Amino acid sequence: MKQITFEQYRNIDLTILVALTVVFEAITTLATAKWFYAQPIAISISLTLICVAMMRWSGYAAVVAVTGGLVFSITSGATIEQYLIYCVGNLFALVALLVIKLWGKEKIRCSRPRLMLYVLVAYIGMALGRWLVSLLFGGDLMAFVVFITTDIITLLFAEIIILILRKVDGMIEDQKAYLFRLEREKQEKANMDEAGEDY
Repeated sequence: MKQITFEQYRNIDLTILVALTVVFEAITTLATAKWFYAQPIAISISLTLICVAMMRWSGYAAVVAVTGGLVFSITSGATIEQYLIYCVGNLFALVALLVIKLWGKEKIRCSRPRLMLYVLVAYIGMALGRWLVSLLFGGDLMAFVVFITTDIITLLFAEIIILILRKVDGMIEDQKAYLFRLEREKQEKANMDEAGEDY
């Protein structure tokens, strides 16, 4: 069987993340509209999947961010202005890459407080981005308060899911480092088996 290249692996992985974003963002948006239509509440899977994508592929998470904003806008019947607010605004979640640059992915993955802070920074960045774009269409300071409070359940949801996913081997991990680790572990096992046979 022909082995795939690292680039092909990355593209397949990102495609899966995008597909998950499309499906679950549509479900959560429609469910929120049905169950909490009278409440100023928004529930989104995008933050969770953007954070996963950043840990796995760094800046390529932008694809997931835009997809999340696009699906939310379509399923919520957004205006053109709202399309821009959510699609462009979601990209600001990538400000959390600064946290990755500061500590590195492995230190973040292995530390619950750092991982939670990483998700929080992505959340604040997303709210800030949406607000900044909304200023182009007449938004004010109150709009930022709305963005950061209506999605508070999204933040809680993301924190819980990310903490759970960190226990799944390779899920919240840089994929190049993960593949190298698997290869190293495979080689070490092969060496141990070989040494056992010699003995």
